Amino acid sequence: MVQVKVEKAKIDQKQTPLLVIGVFEGEQDIPHSKELDSSVSSSIRETLENKEFRGTFGSSIVVYTLGKGPMKKIMLLGLGKREKFTDESARICAGKATRKARELGIKEFSILQFSNLDEGLVEAMTEGITLALYSFDKYKEVKEPVTKIEEVTILINSDSLKFQSVAEKANLIVEAVNFARDIGNLPPNDCPPAHLASIAVSLAQDYDMKVRVMDRYELENMGMGGIVAVGKGSNNPPKLIVLEYTGASDPQQKPYLLVGKAVTFDTGGISIKPGEKMDEMKFDKCGGCTVLAIIRAVASMKLAVNVVGIVPSVENMPSATSYRPGDIIRMYNGKSVEVLNTDAEGRMILADALAYGIATCSPKAVIDLATLTGAAVIALGSNVAAVVGSNKQLVDRLRKLSDKTGEKMWELPLYDEYHEQIKSTYADIKNIGGRPGGAITAAAFLSNFVNDVPWVHIDIAGTAWMQEGTHEKSYNHRGASGFGVRTLVKLLMEDEKQLPA
Repeated sequence: MVQVKVEKAKIDQKQTPLLVIGVFEGEQDIPHSKELDSSVSSSIRETLENKEFRGTFGSSIVVYTLGKGPMKKIMLLGLGKREKFTDESARICAGKATRKARELGIKEFSILQFSNLDEGLVEAMTEGITLALYSFDKYKEVKEPVTKIEEVTILINSDSLKFQSVAEKANLIVEAVNFARDIGNLPPNDCPPAHLASIAVSLAQDYDMKVRVMDRYELENMGMGGIVAVGKGSNNPPKLIVLEYTGASDPQQKPYLLVGKAVTFDTGGISIKPGEKMDEMKFDKCGGCTVLAIIRAVASMKLAVNVVGIVPSVENMPSATSYRPGDIIRMYNGKSVEVLNTDAEGRMILADALAYGIATCSPKAVIDLATLTGAAVIALGSNVAAVVGSNKQLVDRLRKLSDKTGEKMWELPLYDEYHEQIKSTYADIKNIGGRPGGAITAAAFLSNFVNDVPWVHIDIAGTAWMQEGTHEKSYNHRGASGFGVRTLVKLLMEDEKQLPA
């Protein structure tokens, strides 16, 4: 992975093949222009005055110094309007600069801080640089030849020690995001539930964590009717993965509970999906991948929190042993569920995992992530995750953090009327509530399994991978996005006392 360094240095002292300088739209001055050779500075000024380069967001132009200074080239990078510049802008611009540098065949370059210096800026620039360099070519015999960028230096006008620490933490988080992307991109023939469980076991060994993997027959004996029902149609048996990280000084401190849906492939079961884009259902495991990645990040950073991650993992297949529309399933917490559609399987496995996690670890708060409903995509598109929760404070914190990370989330309501839609004639509840408000009725279903614990459900069906309608960003790539890792890690980095007890 690329090394990102933060240095306090004048640009006339930094030897580099490429120096990236951000320029705001409509502004003629560039930072530290007096430190440049007069001929280079004059050339840049003329470029700006003649409007050959306007500084529009994401645009760039390369100026050659012809040996006049310690840098061989200067890239002017458009930052857009100053008043609209955010941490997400910095993240995207840093990613664009990195991709352009790679196109130029450059292995190392330097980049000036884009705007007023703070931790958020350095963090965002680091994330943009490192996320932009991700690639997944595991299955290609002939790899695409690309320049490997080995080092990027962010030049700042302040003491670098504090900000180097920020960059290092951001690097650890990005490593976790790329870990989630790698697993999410695995094809279903190489990543059945057993393989996902083996990844969790390796993670526990690497970071000295507790791990437990429960198989079908143990799940049956425990009363995990939802997970068993969904998984029994496949030759690849279901697994329930429990990963525990203990970082708080008091090991008895209540943990955060994270639950992630991991359907390693989803045909819809007996209620089979259309064939078009069914290949994308390998991404139905992305909620579970995100949970594993969050715990990896937390463990690598040695955060002083306790976290339990639970990943119910199944393959939803049609066969003679599949569960059927009309079946009534007894769940872990004793509730009965009438199955009306076997393609609403994610809520079935999440419900058991949520009920089990709450019963066994008494969490201070629970957050689940799932590629749960197409209705969330219809409601919010492919760039915003739907959030439904029982605790306003926790929802608001997540939304505020998501604005900074660029992992956009929007809250949907959970009124009593939605609970009416999932009432069943023959069981306690049914697993679908009809087309109206489908993303919310799915959350209403889950709410039956969380008791009074502060709970937030994040539906990442539109954001877990690049799909139709996804807005292209320099730091994202085709395939799994690792959505949610950065936001939830930052939540856990905050003062844990802020979370509702």
